[in-house]
Amino acid sequence: MRSRMRRIARGASLVGMALLVSLMLTDSGHCEDGHRHGDAAQKHDGEAHGGDEDAHGHDGEAHERDGDAHEHDGDAHQDGGDAHGHDEHDDHAFSVAVFERHGVRLATARSGEVDVGVDLPGEVRPNGDRIAHLAPRFPGVVREVRAHVGDTVADGEVLAVIEGDNLVSYQLRARFGGTVIDKHITPGEAVSRERPAFIVVDLATVWVDIAVYQSVLPRLRVQQLVVIAAGSDGPHAEGAISYLSPVVDQTTRTATARVVLPNTDGLWRPGLFVTATIFEPVYAAVVVPRRALHTIEGKAVIFVVADDTFVPRQVSVGATGRSMVEISDGLEEGERFADEGSFLVKADLSKGEIAHHH
Repeated sequence: MRSRMRRIARGASLVGMALLVSLMLTDSGHCEDGHRHGDAAQKHDGEAHGGDEDAHGHDGEAHERDGDAHEHDGDAHQDGGDAHGHDEHDDHAFSVAVFERHGVRLATARSGEVDVGVDLPGEVRPNGDRIAHLAPRFPGVVREVRAHVGDTVADGEVLAVIEGDNLVSYQLRARFGGTVIDKHITPGEAVSRERPAFIVVDLATVWVDIAVYQSVLPRLRVQQLVVIAAGSDGPHAEGAISYLSPVVDQTTRTATARVVLPNTDGLWRPGLFVTATIFEPVYAAVVVPRRALHTIEGKAVIFVVADDTFVPRQVSVGATGRSMVEISDGLEEGERFADEGSFLVKADLSKGEIAHHH
């Protein structure tokens, strides 16, 4: 710039000076432009640095996102842990305690009697000691009849009035309270002592006569327990053998065992066919209820308590009764097992096997 000014000064003219001033002004403008360009460059550099900072910021955000990803991974791990927790919960979801809350009852293997029994046919009959065949004391003509079939009469109640051959009337009375089940007398009829006029039965008790087969007869005794049932929907009652016939009927080849049942409610009607179950208890070292015994793949099993779960255990069955069964092998006295509601354990085991196969 100075050399240029010297050259211009050597020209020493007004025009030169004017040109010099003009050039100086022009250079000044260029300098300002340079400064502006420098500022712009610095600003651009600053922006570049800002961009770098933004980049660093983006990197930070990326790191934050990575951190979030790690956090999500952590959550995923936590979820996985929860899943494992659920699996562990499922492992204990059907523990003994859970089954008990759902109605399964535990029992302990013990010694006892197996209620072995045999079913025999029987029939309800009137109590032979409480049947009255009432006949007139003297021949005569019936003047009045006061009782009819089906009537309930009291002890000493007048049933009929009869006029004797000597024209003297007398009364025919009940000998005890009961029900009139037959009548052979009408007003004006001539009657005699040879034919009963009324049959009165006291049905407060009845006999159940049981037909006993020859093969079963040696196993029966007086006072042995018997359960009488008149069908699945009929009455049920327990009694004891009060009589056992000493002879066998030549036609039916059976003996008779008799049970006396109370009949105050009148449910046991004479002529009703029944089934008599006669029990022969058998002692066994280990007995369990029949409901606790199940069949899996053709084998008898019992669900035994092992730690906090039920384990199916194969057993050998001995004498089998109506409600109890002998376990001859596979279960020891004192062991606990699923009793009432044990079918729930079997159902859960079956579901587990199906899931395993899938």
